[in-house]
Amino acid sequence: MHAAIRSISTIDGGDPAKFRPLDADFSLTLRLMIGPADSEGEESFDLTVCSPASLQKECDRDGFVLGRHLLIVRDYNFPLLTSVIEKLIDRCIGDTWQEVASKFSRIAHWEFENYVNERN
Repeated sequence: MHAAIRSISTIDGGDPAKFRPLDADFSLTLRLMIGPADSEGEESFDLTVCSPASLQKECDRDGFVLGRHLLIVRDYNFPLLTSVIEKLIDRCIGDTWQEVASKFSRIAHWEFENYVNERN
C-alpha cells in the first residue's frame, strides 16, 4: 500500500503556496492531508518547515532545539517542498494503512500518533 497527498495547507488553513518569508529566519507548520493512494479517506500530519536561521534563533533563545517533525530548508520554495514531501511519502510502504501512516509519522506528526483504542 502507498499513500498520496490529498492537500497541503498551513496549520491555520492558509495557502502555503502564497507564503513569502520576510527574511532568512522563517518557520511554518504545514498540515498535510494524506490517505491511501488506492482508496478514499485522509488523515492529518503536521510538519514544520524552517530555516537554519530560525533554528539558530531558537537555540540562542532556549539553549536547544528539539528536532522531531522538522524539515529544514535554506530557502522557502513551495514546489520544491511539495516534491520533497511526495518523495518522503513514496518511501513509506506497508501492507496496511496503519503501517504506512506509522512510518510517515516518523517524518510528520500524525493526528493518531499514540492513539490507544480503549475498546480493545
